[in-house]
Amino acid sequence: MTGYLEVLTDEECYALLAAGRVGRVAVTADALPVIAPVNYVLDAHSIVFRTKRDGMLARACDDAVIAFEVDDVADDGSGGWSVNVVGIASLVNDSEHVRLLSLGLVSAAGDERDQFVRMRLGLMHGQRISADVAGRAV
Repeated sequence: MTGYLEVLTDEECYALLAAGRVGRVAVTADALPVIAPVNYVLDAHSIVFRTKRDGMLARACDDAVIAFEVDDVADDGSGGWSVNVVGIASLVNDSEHVRLLSLGLVSAAGDERDQFVRMRLGLMHGQRISADVAGRAV
């Protein structure tokens, strides 16, 4: 079966980001790469997620360049898509906390994740791979 790789537009990437709820954050912690799953929401032109106030992600996202990825792959591996974003992350101060709570963002890891992190969308790249049932590229 031959697949077809399509580069997604920024608008398509944004729509896929907006529709998602779980993604992966890539940070540098103690000079090593770390990738962690997070629940997130898209807030205007930012990705927002919650973490522990004194945790590794909070320390690694304090005015730092980070990466974020969200994807979906067919169960049989025949196709899927991914969106990758690189941007500047910052810890959200308490004055914006109430507004962000209204977005309904809940961390699957627990309520003690009371530190909001905002990643402003920077460089964005998305791609989709697909094939029709006959094996022809679509």
